Amino acid sequence: MTPIILPIAVLSLAVGLVVLWANPRRFINWIFVFTSFLVSLWLWFVYNALRAGAENQISPSSDLIVWLRANAAVASFFPWILWLLKEAVITPSDRIRPVVLRSLTWFLAGIGLATLCYTNFFILPEIEDGAAIRGSAYPIFMISNAVLYLLLLTQTYQQLARETGIKRIELQFLIFNAGIACLIVMLLNGIGYYTGIRTLSRLSPLVILGFYVLTAWAVTIHRVFDARQVFLSVTQRVGMIVVLTGGIYGGSVLLQSIVPTPGNLIISIMAFSTLAFWLDRHSRGWLNLNVWQNTIAIRQAALELARREPDPNKLVTEFEALLRGWCQTNYAALLFDSGEVYVSTNIEFAKDRTGFRALCKQGWSTPESLQRLRPEPGLIDLRQFFTEFNLGLTVTAPRGSPTPSLLLSLGVKTNFRPFTYPEVQQLQEVAEFMDNILARSRLSMQARQSEQLATIGLIGASLAHEIRNPLVSIKTFSHLLASRFDDPEFRRRFSTLIPAEVERIDSLTQQLLDLSHPRRHQMERISLHKVIQETTDLMLARAQEAQVNLVTQQNATADTIYADGGAIRQVAINLIINALQALEGQEGERNITIRSRNSPNGSVILEVSDNGPGIPPDQRARLFHPFVSTKTKGMGLGLAVCADILHEHKATIIVPDIGRPGATFRITFPCPPPSS
Repeated sequence: MTPIILPIAVLSLAVGLVVLWANPRRFINWIFVFTSFLVSLWLWFVYNALRAGAENQISPSSDLIVWLRANAAVASFFPWILWLLKEAVITPSDRIRPVVLRSLTWFLAGIGLATLCYTNFFILPEIEDGAAIRGSAYPIFMISNAVLYLLLLTQTYQQLARETGIKRIELQFLIFNAGIACLIVMLLNGIGYYTGIRTLSRLSPLVILGFYVLTAWAVTIHRVFDARQVFLSVTQRVGMIVVLTGGIYGGSVLLQSIVPTPGNLIISIMAFSTLAFWLDRHSRGWLNLNVWQNTIAIRQAALELARREPDPNKLVTEFEALLRGWCQTNYAALLFDSGEVYVSTNIEFAKDRTGFRALCKQGWSTPESLQRLRPEPGLIDLRQFFTEFNLGLTVTAPRGSPTPSLLLSLGVKTNFRPFTYPEVQQLQEVAEFMDNILARSRLSMQARQSEQLATIGLIGASLAHEIRNPLVSIKTFSHLLASRFDDPEFRRRFSTLIPAEVERIDSLTQQLLDLSHPRRHQMERISLHKVIQETTDLMLARAQEAQVNLVTQQNATADTIYADGGAIRQVAINLIINALQALEGQEGERNITIRSRNSPNGSVILEVSDNGPGIPPDQRARLFHPFVSTKTKGMGLGLAVCADILHEHKATIIVPDIGRPGATFRITFPCPPPSS
């Protein structure tokens, strides 16, 4: 143990200097340097006491007592320095003098205990069997130190209830870590002395170093950690080490009588390595230490919002509201690249600012992390940005990119707690996830806008073509009306053609209205056969006029569906009209067959078939899109209207390739229908 104490002392002093270099403007960093010096001095005295104890076994010397007294005297000031650290956390740097003055009580207590160490009641002046003999004041010294540490912990606990934010977290780490470490050291020293197990006392430097480095890391590193998070993480890792090492040793001993060496060791290593790996993966989930595990809920919520809201601008607003609730803050903003600045509704961040470059380099930042970092122009500018908009966190997406596509900024939490580094990691994941969703949403909107522009062009061309013909007829008859009004044949043709052409235009506009503003359906349990019979009765005269055989085959044993009867009748009429138009140029027999049947799972299937020319393969994929038609006349809206109606009924319509001439439209109604 003795050889490693000097390196530990040097390392402790180096840690303090690194802390000071990180940010020399912080009062707590100066106190930490002084603490490092005190710890290094104590370790130096411990080293000399151990060395003198070893030499005393060979040749009795009084040096052992000198170093033991010095060791205890320096330790007497640890409560005072811990109190200074505590006050440095909660006191602004411009009020150092009052803090130093208030610490005099603790300093005087340290002087009193240090003075006690140099009395013969603490350590007797003589050496017995090569070891120093503690006097009656030694228990008083130990109890007094314990009381001071307990008083310090009590004060800290009371102050924790009054503090918020980063001060509360630093107090948790600083005092509880250091105070518990000192209590453990005292306990090890006391047990080691009274039981004669000197090894326990010699573990004290390692305990001090471990807690000291952990505290320095937690208080000075720019990544803020919550005490609970660190405790759980350390406990989980230590537990895995204990399971692995203890399991391998215990397993090899148990297997020794069954499997010869080294087989027992190999089996034990394989078994407990697998167990440790399984426990590590699952225990991180049990203790909520996985970043992805904590983001599952918000990722699912973001996906659900993306499904409901196709507009990326409205989706940004929904995402910001989602972030405000999930992060417990009153403000959340997604900033996007607009050329020279990143901008949201009421916040902007210029690219030419030094703070922007510092943010991109780090990938994230919080006011607390900036406070702990060494002041640089970029970090100072970034701190001004946070102060200007009262922000608690900003992350870039994608992380580490010099030109991020998204900045996610959050206001200060409502409970004033800082964003810890695990939370920063979670929000980086969420920011990148939302960025991907918004990118896809923008691409989808661009595709929709392109399709809408194309649709507008088709509408214009189709309307011009379809409306022009009846308008030309109306215009022609209007011009001839004055000169041929007395002609009975003209008046007959006029009275017949004009209403028909107007009806044609009205039908065209009605189809457009049905496509853009579908009516609400009155869903109820109806008989599909009854609807089909009414439809065929309605269309029979038109079919006979076109010399088409209209046949129905009602083969479904169960024909009840949950639908709007009028809407289904409109679908059937549109399909029959399409079939009639497809058969207009057909030579020979012309047939339209309407048949119903049940599928194996009980669904009701309706098919409308004709023996016309069929549908070209290149038009099947877009057959149910608006303005797609296989006919020379018509705008191609009928099938689009049918598809929209059936979609509202949760029914499907397809055009199967059945291997025979003509076209067949197959509609499948879900079964069983919902209860009315």
